[in-house]
Amino acid sequence: MTEKTKIVVVNDCAHVMEDLIPYLTNDFNIEFIQRTKGLWSKTFGILWQILKSTGDIYHVSYALQDAYLVDKFKHLDILHVHGSDVRRTIHNKKWGWVVRSNLKHAKIVLYATPDLEEAVKKYRSDAIYLPTPVKTDVFTPKTNYSRKPKAVYFKLPYENLPTDVSSNIPITVLERNIPYNFMPDTLKTYDIFIDRFTIPSFSKTCLEAMSCGLATIDYRHVDSFTERIEELKDVSVVKRIGEENRRFVRETHDVRKVVRKLKSVYEN
Repeated sequence: MTEKTKIVVVNDCAHVMEDLIPYLTNDFNIEFIQRTKGLWSKTFGILWQILKSTGDIYHVSYALQDAYLVDKFKHLDILHVHGSDVRRTIHNKKWGWVVRSNLKHAKIVLYATPDLEEAVKKYRSDAIYLPTPVKTDVFTPKTNYSRKPKAVYFKLPYENLPTDVSSNIPITVLERNIPYNFMPDTLKTYDIFIDRFTIPSFSKTCLEAMSCGLATIDYRHVDSFTERIEELKDVSVVKRIGEENRRFVRETHDVRKVVRKLKSVYEN
C-alpha cells in the first residue's frame, strides 16, 4: 500500500481547516497543530509543536508568527491568508515585514475571500482563491419564517451596528461566544442575518446563515440600508432571498467543492 502524503496543518481561522480536514483524511495523513491566543501558546508553545512535527507538506493559516516559524524551521509550502493579516497587519510598521516575508517565501499562497485578491496579488500574482467552506448538510435550510422577520447581529470588535438598521427592525445582538455545534440552530431562530459592513466580503458566519436560508444585510447594502430594511419587512421577500442565498452557497462554498480544489493543490 502506498503511504499517504502527510500534511501538517498549522493554526486555523474561523473553523475553516477544522471543517475541511474530515474530508481529507481518506487521501492524506493529517497532523493538525492548533494554538490559542494565549502568550505562551502563540509563541514558545507553537514553536515547540512545529519543531517536533514532521510532514511532506506544511499548510499554515494566517501570515504571522506561525508561518514565519514554519518557514525558518521546516518548509512553508502553503500559506493560507484569511483577512486582517493582509488587510491591516501587512501595513503595520512593527509586524508588516513578517507578513510580506511569508508571502514571498511560501511556495503557494491561498486567499479566503475575493476582496483579498488585489492586496495579495501585489506580492503574489500566482495566489489562488480558495472559497470559505460551508457544511451545507449541517447548516441546512430553515423551514419556518416569522410573520414579522427577526434579525440577528454578532458583536464585532472593529465596527458598530449602524443606528439606521437597529432602529427599524427587531434585532437580537449576540456575543461571539456560541459553541460552533450550536450555531445552526441558533441561526435558524432568526430570518435575517446582519453581517459586517466595513469589510467587502461575506464572513464565514454570514455564509453559514445564508446556507440556512436567511436573508442578509451586508457590505453590499452600505449605501442602501433603508431600502434593504423596507424590502426585508416582507416575509415572502425574506424567504425568496433566503432560498437564493442557499443556492449561492451550495454552488460556490459547499465544503465538498472546496475540498476538491484543495486536494488538487496538495496533489500538485
